[in-house]
Amino acid sequence: MGSGVQILGVDNILIKDNCTIGENTLFTINNRFDKSVQLTIGRNVYVGRDNFFSVGKSINISDYCIFGNKCSFICSDHIFDNPLIPYALSGNSYEKAIFIETNCWLGHNVSVIGNVRIGYGSIVGANTVITKDIPPFSMVVGNPAKIIKTYNFSLKKWIVETSDAPKFENEDDYLSYLKSNNGDVNLGFHSGSSKAGHL
Repeated sequence: MGSGVQILGVDNILIKDNCTIGENTLFTINNRFDKSVQLTIGRNVYVGRDNFFSVGKSINISDYCIFGNKCSFICSDHIFDNPLIPYALSGNSYEKAIFIETNCWLGHNVSVIGNVRIGYGSIVGANTVITKDIPPFSMVVGNPAKIIKTYNFSLKKWIVETSDAPKFENEDDYLSYLKSNNGDVNLGFHSGSSKAGHL
């Protein structure tokens, strides 16, 4: 865990083994009225520097995900029904959840907003804004996010056309494959923290 990481609601967060959390990342659990786990980060996850998590109902990050610097995950916002009340006093929403499935790669400055599921094996390009679900093995870019390629298992490459059926019927099968063929991965903690000095 890099320096400057701040956790508001430490009792509501579960970070599993072999993870790197980059410097100056902020985790905010907005509903801290009980001790339930509302943010889960799976094994072998790399979170770059300056990431921001604003948790409503929950954020669940599966194993083998990597996030670039300055990514935002927002499923709680200020209630804005009445502009005659200062928004700072109007409370927060707690209904939305974000799911980032196994082995997703989110590039620099990606924003994931609202009730969103990013399917396993997907890649999200830099500066992309995601407000809708992304199917597994998709490559997306833009604001709003648009699928530009899908992975074709027969051809063994990313293609523009619609791909054949995925090799894996569900996320559990995909995760099991990654675990049995890769185990734990060597995460580049040096890029997430200056604790090791200037190399």
